[in-house]
Amino acid sequence: MKNNIWVIKLGGRLLLHNTWVESLMKVIKLLINKDKLIIIVHGGGPQADDVQKKMGIPIKKINGRRITDVDALFVVKMVYAGSVNKDLVAKALKHQILAVGISGVDAKLAQVTKRPKKLVVNQATGATEKVDFGYVGDVLTINKDMLEYLLRGKYVPVIACLGVDGKGQIFNINADSLATAIACQIGASNLIFITDVNGILKQKGSTKYFQRLTLKQAKKMIVGKKITDGMIPKIENVEVALKSGIENVHIVGALQTYSQWSDALIKQTYGTVIYGENYEG
Repeated sequence: MKNNIWVIKLGGRLLLHNTWVESLMKVIKLLINKDKLIIIVHGGGPQADDVQKKMGIPIKKINGRRITDVDALFVVKMVYAGSVNKDLVAKALKHQILAVGISGVDAKLAQVTKRPKKLVVNQATGATEKVDFGYVGDVLTINKDMLEYLLRGKYVPVIACLGVDGKGQIFNINADSLATAIACQIGASNLIFITDVNGILKQKGSTKYFQRLTLKQAKKMIVGKKITDGMIPKIENVEVALKSGIENVHIVGALQTYSQWSDALIKQTYGTVIYGENYEG
């Protein structure tokens, strides 16, 4: 079973475009028809921002990362596990995909610990700050038994990026990190990050991106400041995945048509594919 498991992470910005998601669902259905077992992990940052604005709750972020205080946690629980999750499940059902909407809280799917305070260089000010991210969790364990149970029944888990600690406290989780932890624990063959950038750019300001990279090359680009900002934690998750035995990790931007999604997911002709140290291509 494990050689056929694909973990696909969907960024919140993609989910704002119904027609793009519909096209993606058609390709996911195609993969299922080819006996692939699919797990979807999703975010919902833009949707949470919108609700916070409507409710008059200040949005607190540093370097694009949400600081989840009590009020923000209330919103992300409502948005991630509620509106975003159920809308995505409904779109999957429309295409005869047996989707089951859950979050990392259910059956302790993602047991977490509170992220400790971290020294962070604020990109807006250049100052180094000690940041408390609030109710943000780092994954400790994944309940792979529940996921395998659903996959054996030909269900598609659609997982909102929340988790729970041993005391029953709910936490916000980075969706990339949750997808990576799930892929590693369940022994997935494919891990795909669908995000708001087309891939790893060859240089800042360019529209051209690398189609193939090794992890070593990507890490050199971080040192050389050619990979910056939000792409850095993605590469960190890629490293975790590759070291766990996943052959490659695919970072691809949001696409619009069925043929583009098909080429991207099946042929890997869009986005950047990152390989481990044994890659010889």
